[in-house]
Amino acid sequence: MGRNRQIPYCNLLAILLLAVPLANATLDQAALLRQFIASRSRAQSLDLEGPAETDPWADPASSFGHLPTDCKNPKGSKEADRITALPGQPPRVNFEQYAGYVTVDEEHDRSSSTTSSSPPTTPPPSPSSSGSTEPCNLYVFCTRAGPGCSSLGAGAMQELGPFRVNPDGKTLSRNRHAWNNVANVIFLESPAGVGFSYSNTSSDYDLSGDRRTAVDSYTFMLHWLERFPEYKGRDFYIAGESYAGHYVPELAAVIVAIRKFTGKNPTSLKGIFVGNPYLDNYKNEKGGLEFLWNHGVMSDEVWADITEHCSFGPSEGLLCHRAKASFDPGNIDPYHIYAPICIEEPNGTTHSTGYLPGYDPCIKYYVPAYFNRLEVQEAIHARVNTRWSTCTHNILHWNWKEAPVSMVPTLSWLVRNGLRVWLYSGDMDDVCPITATRYSVQDLNLTITKPWRPWYTPANEVGGYIQQYKGGFTFASVRGAGHLVPSFQPKRSLVLFYSFLKGVLPPAVSLWQP
Repeated sequence: MGRNRQIPYCNLLAILLLAVPLANATLDQAALLRQFIASRSRAQSLDLEGPAETDPWADPASSFGHLPTDCKNPKGSKEADRITALPGQPPRVNFEQYAGYVTVDEEHDRSSSTTSSSPPTTPPPSPSSSGSTEPCNLYVFCTRAGPGCSSLGAGAMQELGPFRVNPDGKTLSRNRHAWNNVANVIFLESPAGVGFSYSNTSSDYDLSGDRRTAVDSYTFMLHWLERFPEYKGRDFYIAGESYAGHYVPELAAVIVAIRKFTGKNPTSLKGIFVGNPYLDNYKNEKGGLEFLWNHGVMSDEVWADITEHCSFGPSEGLLCHRAKASFDPGNIDPYHIYAPICIEEPNGTTHSTGYLPGYDPCIKYYVPAYFNRLEVQEAIHARVNTRWSTCTHNILHWNWKEAPVSMVPTLSWLVRNGLRVWLYSGDMDDVCPITATRYSVQDLNLTITKPWRPWYTPANEVGGYIQQYKGGFTFASVRGAGHLVPSFQPKRSLVLFYSFLKGVLPPAVSLWQP
């Protein structure tokens, strides 16, 4: 997290979690994820992927237990990472901010970064209380997936961070429902090729994969804890969304494996919290098409044709492909099929096609404008004169042999080993839809201990629905939210996140005062 790029990373060769985006790399987030998923489908249908020689996730303790539990020669300092103030930030900011780089591989000069760490000055209150002046005693590590999309640009500035970029692309406004109201939050750009990250070895960008990303993220955390030692021993949680349905459970598996293998617990990991997760390629496709049919986007006839000719497996025939291609969803946002979209006019101006309270679909234009300002790059200790983009497409060169076909076995292993595991889904998303996640939850084959029921916000709204299973595994929906739950439903997102941290289900009736 410091400015020094020559920090040895526990003597472990690790992929850069931050890398310079390609010059023509700007892509829409939903389009990027769908291209990414399609690249796996093509590899499987052409039999190019093949089975991994050894599956690193089949026995995590054997695969990862040998990794170090401390840093041998950490460099950098907390003070060097301190952000005095972000350009254009509003007045009376009551928490500290840090950002910077950590070198994860000196040999290839690959550097990772916490693009933002925002510990609040108050402990975790309920979403409706004011808190006190004591420091928060837990921290949350957030990774934004895509994959290939920036945690800083998407997660921090469009979703759950303390600020949102204004339409002028120069100033910021406060997000009243930011997650750092209830926890210290770290945003990490991951893997190599994302955001302000970079490598001086260009081949690194073609070597990304699930295993390398998980190991690098773990190694990063060891260095971050040396730079911020006051967090050692505090409860630690990992959160993410989308392809973080892979990233987050896999990083947790590495940490738990090391804990089991060595008997040491360097990160004090307690649980994971993953939204609209990408868990299974085939169930994701089936769930997405079923979702469109259930919501009236697809006709009964097309859906009947698809179900007749598609097996939703690695090999599909021509009739299946024709059936899936026979309908037009129209110009809607697959991240939230009922949300307005952003229109860019020929003169470069943008405007929304409608109104959704608290949500601006054109923010995807404001954020790049902000991070491509020289004073912003200097303030966050990034390499200046970097052409920054929210998403990069070089990450599509993915080592699929490191990616499980299904994340269900890994999730089951984490639950069996006592980790708190919560999955949640915004119910308006068609990219990683709730229907697909429900299929994977069914595959876990866990016993229900607390049946499906509504949960409430402090405003006495139904925030969504929730169910808990043996071992504490929990699955929840967030009503009226799309793929980026904190963007579409920030209040409901914060209530659910707070409940996860407390380890209790959100109320079945309104218990918190507005």
